[in-house]
Amino acid sequence: MNFKFLSRSFPLCDYYFCVPKLCLGSMGFWPGDTCRQNAANIGARINFFILAIGVVTEIHAGCSVLKSDLELALDTLCPAGTSAVTLLKMGLIYYYRKDLAWVLKRMQVLVYERGVRINPAKKHIIRAHSVVAARLNFIPFVMGFITCTSYNLKPLLITLILYLQDQELMWKLPFNMTMPAFLLHAPYYPLTYIFTAYTGYITIFMYSGCDAFYFEFCSNTAALLKLLQEDLKSIIGYGGDKLSLTAEELTMLEWRLVHFIKRHNEIIELTRYFRKRYTVITLAHFVSAGLVIGASIFDLMTFTGFGIVIYIGYTIAVLGQLFIYCYGGSMVSENSVALATVAFGCDWYACSPKLRRYILMIIIRSQRAISMSVPFFSPSLVTFTSVLQTSGSIIALVSSFK
Repeated sequence: MNFKFLSRSFPLCDYYFCVPKLCLGSMGFWPGDTCRQNAANIGARINFFILAIGVVTEIHAGCSVLKSDLELALDTLCPAGTSAVTLLKMGLIYYYRKDLAWVLKRMQVLVYERGVRINPAKKHIIRAHSVVAARLNFIPFVMGFITCTSYNLKPLLITLILYLQDQELMWKLPFNMTMPAFLLHAPYYPLTYIFTAYTGYITIFMYSGCDAFYFEFCSNTAALLKLLQEDLKSIIGYGGDKLSLTAEELTMLEWRLVHFIKRHNEIIELTRYFRKRYTVITLAHFVSAGLVIGASIFDLMTFTGFGIVIYIGYTIAVLGQLFIYCYGGSMVSENSVALATVAFGCDWYACSPKLRRYILMIIIRSQRAISMSVPFFSPSLVTFTSVLQTSGSIIALVSSFK
């Protein structure tokens, strides 16, 4: 695995959706993978079927011990809930793969157009957002990978400790699943162990990949809105003297403003198009995240030994994935509203009445922020705070039953 994308020296074009491409491509779900589409489809369907088996068996195992052993039930249902949401994401990503492939192509044209490639200031804006997206997307993936690996190593370490202490060995699976008895003994046990461990890695790669895709889109959209702000400053001027233009210059200025408005509208429509495809994914993520965060922190408070290491990584991973949704939504809305502030700060009052109307249209349009909202809420840092408060309430409620 090449981690050069975490530095600022990585080629600018190679930053484009690098983390989601790494995660989703590994599982055969990368929408832009048209060269080997047939092979990717087969791999995607196999991984979906494997994870579906894992989700059903995990949920059954967790529900069967819910009344008798709360800690074991939560230890089972936490990863089961994450896997179930991941299964939903897998299905929707596959269903919308052609639409998302079109989004990738259209966004790439907008981000890496000729004006950006030859303008150092615009290249700096794109690079800054690309580096932030790559680094923030990589953190939840790494923490999730560590958590999954910890789950997979835990039974082996327990068995090793029992062996060194000359005690009776206990052969368990990485995740609590309801399996036929013959699969838990030789010669099938190693295959069952590998199967169970692999379901965890499918969850990590797909969960991280879907969330990274969302944040990468938000980051690129925010960069495009910043580029619009720079373009508007260059078109009208920013804080300078009153404009004194010839008829030809006024015509050129009008043409540039019309082109600016069309570009702004295209970004708005592209965001709406993408948001509709990600509505169910975003809603399911937030609904499950609050429950998983509360349950994982409760497990962190009650577990001892190696279980603490697992749930520290688990909690950080879930919080990180929730944060990138909220931070991405905030970036888009804030940069959208900032366009109105930039337009108002320009010398719009010195233009001709026709140009003045164009600029006023830009201001009015920009005051209504581009939103990544879904039914019932809009992803933002304020929403992130509310989820944390709700998770705290869940912790207090569950603790009262101890």
